[in-house]
Amino acid sequence: MAHSFSLSLVAVDMLLEHLKLGKAPFPFQIPHMGTTHTQRAQVREAVFRDLENRDLFSRGRLDADAQLALETFVKAPLAVAAAAQLKKDDKLFARAASDGQFAVVARQDGNLLVFEEVRPTNFVSAIVDLLPLTPAAGGQSVTVAKPAPRRRPRHGAPDEGGYDPFAGVAPPRSHSASQERAVARLFEKPKEGIGQFAAFVRGRDGKEVSLGPIAWFDTEDGRYFCTQREAEDGQQWLTYAPGDNARIAQQLYAQLEGYL
Repeated sequence: MAHSFSLSLVAVDMLLEHLKLGKAPFPFQIPHMGTTHTQRAQVREAVFRDLENRDLFSRGRLDADAQLALETFVKAPLAVAAAAQLKKDDKLFARAASDGQFAVVARQDGNLLVFEEVRPTNFVSAIVDLLPLTPAAGGQSVTVAKPAPRRRPRHGAPDEGGYDPFAGVAPPRSHSASQERAVARLFEKPKEGIGQFAAFVRGRDGKEVSLGPIAWFDTEDGRYFCTQREAEDGQQWLTYAPGDNARIAQQLYAQLEGYL
């Protein structure tokens, strides 16, 4: 198998079931094809036949390298997920995963998932570099208290639906302090791209644990990113700082440092 390969979303659905890997991990939503056993069997047969023609499936078994990529994609102890709204309404959904010996980056391209093997020491940078190479904006970092969460729409109010990569970085409610005014000015600028990364590790129970999101947004002045920390009194603080791809990758590596 080559160092990269692609699978249709239908093929991913069938292979995850075939390999008993469960559901696709965040941030992907893979449709479940067929409502009956007969329908799924027909879809499965067509998928496997196509994979055989591509030398990815033979005698009831998936190519060993492709299987390793899928298993790492779902079960690896270290992962970074990306979800973003880019320019021209392009969206980015991707996930990098590593077990220390093997690493893979999967990204959605229309109705395909594209898998690419990467070096385990480079899996964080590999997913961050899927972003445009926007330079860091000017200025200094600013830290403000995190505002209270907004109430959800009531009585069937319209919801945009889908994933909002900017949901956790609302502008401050009060503009009394200079720090808050500085952040408010950032939110007044048109956004040319917004999104977030989330690093994950496995807990003792085997379930994924998020290490906290890192949000980012591009403006005409460059890129900013946002991190969150909790003080001893429980207050949540948001820090907005200029940052390019390298700085965001550095922040993610810092989150994962104790697990690498």
